[in-house]
Amino acid sequence: MALPSWTRTRLTKALNIKYPLISAPAAGHTNARLVADVSNYGGLGSLGAAMMPATTMRSTIRDIQNMTTQPFAVNLFCRTQEAPTDEELQHVNDADAQLNIIRKQLSLPTPDKYALRSPPLIDQVQVILEENVRVVSFTFGYLPDDLTQQLMKQGVYLMGTATSVQEAIFLAGPSQSQRKVDCVIAQGNEAGGHAGTFLSGSEEQLGTTDLARAVHDALRHRDDIAVVSAGGISSGHDAASYLKANLTDGAVMGTLFMLSTESSTPKAHRHALLTDTQPTKKSKGMTGRYARGIPNALMDKMDQLDQRTIPSYDIHSSHTKDIVAHATEGGLSDYMLLLSGDRHLEAAKYTENGTLSTTELLDKLVKDINTELA
Repeated sequence: MALPSWTRTRLTKALNIKYPLISAPAAGHTNARLVADVSNYGGLGSLGAAMMPATTMRSTIRDIQNMTTQPFAVNLFCRTQEAPTDEELQHVNDADAQLNIIRKQLSLPTPDKYALRSPPLIDQVQVILEENVRVVSFTFGYLPDDLTQQLMKQGVYLMGTATSVQEAIFLAGPSQSQRKVDCVIAQGNEAGGHAGTFLSGSEEQLGTTDLARAVHDALRHRDDIAVVSAGGISSGHDAASYLKANLTDGAVMGTLFMLSTESSTPKAHRHALLTDTQPTKKSKGMTGRYARGIPNALMDKMDQLDQRTIPSYDIHSSHTKDIVAHATEGGLSDYMLLLSGDRHLEAAKYTENGTLSTTELLDKLVKDINTELA
């Protein structure tokens, strides 16, 4: 049976997949089963590997490959600046006083030594090359030119996150031979988790619809660059609105798949996604980078600080790591990273209160998109 016209996009043609439906990497919520199920269905599953050591990353990639022969993406965090020195990482900064108050409340000791949350990028890319991963997505900037060339030489399809037209144009490069990506992920303001902003002047994110239109128009002449939309896409109706008239080449959905029965979303986080009626907020205080989530005590207390005193992501995320890990392990939602898209209650309703499997969710999405675009 021939697939409907909405499935024929630059993304699906390049990767030879059925549907331009992408599960967001959502580090900590994705696992081999979820990724493989999305890809086996005909979409593009994504593994949030940014904080995985190389050995863990390799074993998880092999687990996925044992469950699917279809393409899947591995997601990485970039650095547009050098990683902090050990001296910079261990330095006690103004935000640490607030963190120590929180540790006292939770009966946690102050760590003797802080470690970066993300391992060296070069080690992760080496695993990707050795394991023949076919798709790499990334955020927080762009890959170094030497790594970009190694990946492209091996035929890896590259997807980079842009939160503005300026960033999208930068990633696309002035010509096909100078591009940094094969596909731009247009991440709108409604997106859950970290904003991928990396160019100064791009801090104010457009909404997903406006950004998708603006990036589409800016790259209209670039047939070699696909564009997919991310942010607040919480139903088949939402996805169809971006796939209509080829506004974008695909729809990225995070919170929807975080609520699938196969996800690794912790119980307390899942409960918040299903029931918390507070509007989501963007905060820099939790990790040192603006991230959208459901407000809790950690967000509120860190937002009381002068935001100018909060260190960079590499430093601050390493200093909050022990608190977040303790809270996540113990189900203490007040001190977890309750990252979420802006429409989590709509996602909860669409997933029938988190009771749908990944395959059932994809069935529902495809059926509703077909109805919308018939």
